[in-house]
Amino acid sequence: MVKPFKSRTKRRNTGSAISVKLIAAARSAFFLSFPYLLSLALVGVLFGAVIAYAVNSPTFELDEVRILNSGSMTREQAFGFCELRPGENLITLDLVNVQEVIKRKHPEFKEVRVRRVLPNRVEVVVRRRTPVVQAAFSKYVQIDRDLVILPGSSHVPFKNLTVIEGAPPPKAGLLVGLVLSDPNTKKAVRLAEVVKRSDILKNHLLTKVDISDPKNISLVIDDDIEIKIGNNHFIERLKILDQTLKTVELDRSKIRYIDLRFDDVVVGPR
Repeated sequence: MVKPFKSRTKRRNTGSAISVKLIAAARSAFFLSFPYLLSLALVGVLFGAVIAYAVNSPTFELDEVRILNSGSMTREQAFGFCELRPGENLITLDLVNVQEVIKRKHPEFKEVRVRRVLPNRVEVVVRRRTPVVQAAFSKYVQIDRDLVILPGSSHVPFKNLTVIEGAPPPKAGLLVGLVLSDPNTKKAVRLAEVVKRSDILKNHLLTKVDISDPKNISLVIDDDIEIKIGNNHFIERLKILDQTLKTVELDRSKIRYIDLRFDDVVVGPR
């Protein structure tokens, strides 16, 4: 039996119809989106032209640097502070790099923010680190609560600033910006801050925190009265000191020391 011949014309016609529909749909989509594509292209060209103008225009050449919160500076000093040069293009200026330069040169600043002010000015806002204590090494150096060594040192103590005595000198030397890493020094700084915030001493001055013997830390009040506090449980022992001072007056002519290391407080007379 001879099999009947099957025509493929219908299938080819169906495929051709689908192709025609796809082409028509693509053409329709193109014409519909053409205005948007044209607009995007024009915006891109305009943006590029603006950038090219800004980069090459003398209007945006750096002419002024202002350093805020850091005293008065001459124009030359302000540019040198940031390592910038007059005439640099303000649009392409790397503000993050300028900020890092300032932080590296001036570790005494805790915060540095740099901003551009069009058309030709840079403003730098800085916040100084505040000394909370001074450490007695070969000379007295001021440090902040982050244990950063600040500029300025002295062979005599700074007035009205608690001394940390007995701290080991850093191996790298007394470099400005160096962070002290000794754990006992850190403990002493925190202890000094807690004492000052608590207002336990009121009208008295915390002269010194002595960590020469880390197991027997002591506070020195008004240059002459020693508070023996040990090496732990500081908060509890400061509460005991607060209770003690409600009945015992800190009179340097009568009291030599107060020992808080034992269950019973010991007051040593002169």
